[in-house]
Amino acid sequence: MRTKLLLFALSTSLAFAQNTARVFHLHHIETQQDLDDFTTMVRTIADASQLITDAAQKTLSIRGTPSQIAIAEFLFTELDRQTVPDSVTQEFRVANNADDVVHVFFAPHTATVQEFQEVATTIRTIAEIRRVFTYTTPRALAVRGTADQVAAAQFLIRELDQPADAKRTTSRQYQMIDTANHGETAVQVFYLPYAATVQQFQEVATVIRTIGEVRRIFTYNTPRALIVRGTSDQVAFTSWMVNELGKPVTAGTASTTYQYASNDRNGENFIRVYYVKDTPTVAAFQQLATQIRTTTQMRRVFTYNESRALTLRGNEAQLATAEQMLQDRQIASKE
Repeated sequence: MRTKLLLFALSTSLAFAQNTARVFHLHHIETQQDLDDFTTMVRTIADASQLITDAAQKTLSIRGTPSQIAIAEFLFTELDRQTVPDSVTQEFRVANNADDVVHVFFAPHTATVQEFQEVATTIRTIAEIRRVFTYTTPRALAVRGTADQVAAAQFLIRELDQPADAKRTTSRQYQMIDTANHGETAVQVFYLPYAATVQQFQEVATVIRTIGEVRRIFTYNTPRALIVRGTSDQVAFTSWMVNELGKPVTAGTASTTYQYASNDRNGENFIRVYYVKDTPTVAAFQQLATQIRTTTQMRRVFTYNESRALTLRGNEAQLATAEQMLQDRQIASKE
């Protein structure tokens, strides 16, 4: 037991001896909140636990490994500056690991803290980056991940952080590396200017998420940006739905039938949108959706109230039954 304690003490002393200390003098990080944000960012991104701040002296002291000190110095250089870059800075590759990358992005066009946080959440979830931290005042976003994850983050920040008067159009499709073998490598940003309110925008996102079973779909409300990561089939379906729900329609019209390439276990690969604009109220529209869901036993029946779009996913027999119900309803309304 005594020998074990001696070995532990020696190993602890050796580890401590290998650590180095560094004091950073902050010139442009002035408020207590900014100092707290910067300190938490360094702690999170550098995996450093031994940090001490002195608000009066405007210093940040850190003790850690050479790698931790180097990351802290990189963050200090990028963030303790008088002017903020337009969007991105240089990246830092952690020593002895070419696929461990630290990068700082700036999003100066996010007008509010909520918008900034929406962008950060989108990047964290779409690119699956575990270590993402925000520094609110300069709209700085520090990320640490693989080269593939950081490249995806750069694609997203350039797409999402645009001036308020920018003319936004659907982005190109970006491809990530499939490390998990799920095939969900396609990333694309769609814009829905026809969604006049946030509620309408969220309704469209819910329809696409549930009908297409797209796990990773996120919204950036102000520019009405819908960000999707999925299989090529899921992204193609999203594109079809975004365009379909934005078309001018009249009562009684219907979309073409979209067929998913992947096989559903129940053969429910067929998707169609019916427009029933003659329903007098939202309640009547929702009641119709419930009737179709119950009669056809379709699991995926969803509504977009603004255009009275009824989106159905099922097999050929279920869609045929739903279409007959809608035709019978139209005939009955004319009698």
